[in-house]
Amino acid sequence: MREKEILSRENPSVKRYTALAASRAERKKQGLFITEGVKLTQEALQAGYPPVELLATREAWERAAGRLAPYAGRAESLCWISSGVEAKLADAVTPQGVFGVFRQLDKGAQPVTISSDGRYLLLESLQDPGNLGTVLRTAAAFGVDGVFLSPGCPDPFSPKVLRASMGGVFKLPVQIARLEEVLAQLAQAGVPAYAAALRPGALPPQRLPRQGGCAVVIGNEGNGLPQERIDQCGRTVMIPMEPGNESLNAAMAAGILLWELYRDRII
Repeated sequence: MREKEILSRENPSVKRYTALAASRAERKKQGLFITEGVKLTQEALQAGYPPVELLATREAWERAAGRLAPYAGRAESLCWISSGVEAKLADAVTPQGVFGVFRQLDKGAQPVTISSDGRYLLLESLQDPGNLGTVLRTAAAFGVDGVFLSPGCPDPFSPKVLRASMGGVFKLPVQIARLEEVLAQLAQAGVPAYAAALRPGALPPQRLPRQGGCAVVIGNEGNGLPQERIDQCGRTVMIPMEPGNESLNAAMAAGILLWELYRDRII
């Protein structure tokens, strides 16, 4: 690992970081993502994502050395940055002075494994990065075996998703895939899929399968699931609510449904 000092906001490392922070296309093109803050950077390091660069003010590194230094040798470079560069990189209201650039793992080579007793979450065209991050944080907390995102969902490696997930995206398998193909694979494995939808005959959450595998499919915040996805599932689940209320926030709905799947494993 080499060390270098960055004083200019026009430094190539600074430009790369800001480009990755701003653009999904750039993250995909380079196969990289960025982190901000001690906790998120530590989570990425502990999860085995290869660090390309770690950037920090010397003061911030001294405060966080106990948590980050054991992994620093895996980085290609450790960059000491000025307070001006820190301000350029930071998105948080109160910057912690620690940033990272990491290589994405090849999710195509490591897809979510579907097993007959697995518990899965499928997300269709979620729109809000904060919602997606919260869902991923919840899925990690409740031991989901894999999350499938339709191509219309936000980038799971976007800064807003990573921040909202509190590192949850690093703790569970996440794969971008065509959900119609995933549902076909689940059916072949004997895993029932339940569409979260307000439909006559929909089961309440506590009636989800207690044994074996199960998948829950949640649609976007405004329109829910398309009819063809509901039809392909063939089963629906609905969270009971007081009259006059149409739906819950997607992240809240996911939390309720995933808890029902999780509690059977611990109770």
